[in-house]
Amino acid sequence: MSVPEQSLITDEHRAAIGVKSDPVKVVIGEVDAHRMRDVLEDKDPRWADGTGLAPSYVIAGMGGGPRRGMPQILPGGLLTQQEWKFSRPFKIGEELSAVSQVFDIRDRLGGRYGYSVLVTQGTEYFDSDGHHVASAMITITQFDPKSQRKGDE
Repeated sequence: MSVPEQSLITDEHRAAIGVKSDPVKVVIGEVDAHRMRDVLEDKDPRWADGTGLAPSYVIAGMGGGPRRGMPQILPGGLLTQQEWKFSRPFKIGEELSAVSQVFDIRDRLGGRYGYSVLVTQGTEYFDSDGHHVASAMITITQFDPKSQRKGDE
């Protein structure tokens, strides 16, 4: 794909900005939290078995999180930015509601693949009382692998 003469971002794509998804239930699983601690060799006693708390980085593996409902404009995609915010620790076994929305879609010219599209999306997590627990914001750079510059293989 060569550089398009105009943006590939359509009015339909732009209409997705700011639209909140229906809530999706996610559960902070003890097995998942334990597995992530082991993979990262995290020995922090705050997250040890029996504390009832999960490390904040379990947000990276939560279903219903970022990318749900994200517009797909170009065939390839790469996570190029991620930001997390926490209001309090996660509790093992806790059921949360995840609500996602697209915050921004923009064109980018240049780089390894020439034309690309950056989509920024966020997910907020709320407890059963409706209190904010955490947020995850990501930017995915979408590109067409066929547009890779020669010599960058």
